[in-house]
Amino acid sequence: MTRALKALAKTAPGALRYRTQPSWIPPMLATLTEALPTQGKWVYEPKLDGVRALIYGTGGAVRIFSRNRKPLNGAYPELVEALETAMRGDAVLDGEIVAFDERGETSFARLQQRMQLRDPVRARRSQVPIYLYLFDCLFYEGVDLTGLPLVDRKAVLRDVVWFDDSIRFTPHRTTGSAAMLRDACARGAEGILAKRADSRYVSARSTDWLKLKCVRQQEFVIGGYTAPQGSRERLGALLVGYYDGKALRYAGKVGTGYDRRTLEHLHQRLAPLHRSASPFSEGPAPAGDIQWVTPKLVGQIGFSEWTSAGLLRHPRFLGLRDDKAAREVRRED
Repeated sequence: MTRALKALAKTAPGALRYRTQPSWIPPMLATLTEALPTQGKWVYEPKLDGVRALIYGTGGAVRIFSRNRKPLNGAYPELVEALETAMRGDAVLDGEIVAFDERGETSFARLQQRMQLRDPVRARRSQVPIYLYLFDCLFYEGVDLTGLPLVDRKAVLRDVVWFDDSIRFTPHRTTGSAAMLRDACARGAEGILAKRADSRYVSARSTDWLKLKCVRQQEFVIGGYTAPQGSRERLGALLVGYYDGKALRYAGKVGTGYDRRTLEHLHQRLAPLHRSASPFSEGPAPAGDIQWVTPKLVGQIGFSEWTSAGLLRHPRFLGLRDDKAAREVRRED
């Protein structure tokens, strides 16, 4: 038992729940907001522009999963090796896998070069260094921590992992959130997260965890693409949308953010999904020479704002996501 758990066992013995380590705990998700919280005690963390990772350590073996339970060991073999020696016992951890750009900021676009790989050999040859930032501990050595306050779970996390260069403890603070957000935006970072200090870990989206973004971005479903023009090859612009109930609402054309390699990869993924009819429901519709696709792929899109017509202004493609099902994509407000 860690020092933090021993202290809890003395001060609040009834708070510790013992059970067999589960094979899966769905992740807790943050709610988008534009205002910093003003009431209660909160913990503030940097919002990292990477991929959510749930780590399960059992008997010295480590398995890494995406937020929708897809195995990631093949994509990040060096993190698996590091965790095998860094974790002190059986545990379930929550974190974010990131890569950095030339400015020293986390970059989803840079991480794209690793995200689509599943072969460990190819992943190591990608020449993209990756890091794991851990921010929560959900289970440790037979103790279910999800019912404990966040600050207590973080204290346990510090005890159960040897943090080194590639495995890092996510920094956080309890004051100065406005300055932290201003600094993040000035650096061109994604934003910050605000989490209630006493929040329990719930496997759902919750207002106990809030995300404040400097630049708007979210996932969108790809429903088609336009024909290429000029010197561009393969495709012109992606046609994206989001689900409103069972209806796929059109959100706009995304014509920027591509290089030749990205266009080639997108075309390879989209070609098997070709269909003759639009997957979008009634409402604003794209025009031109269009190839429709079955709405299965999810892209991360950055944009400046929503227009009054419900379309994206200045959208740009950031990368494909395979850690979220298309049917789960909703408009974030």
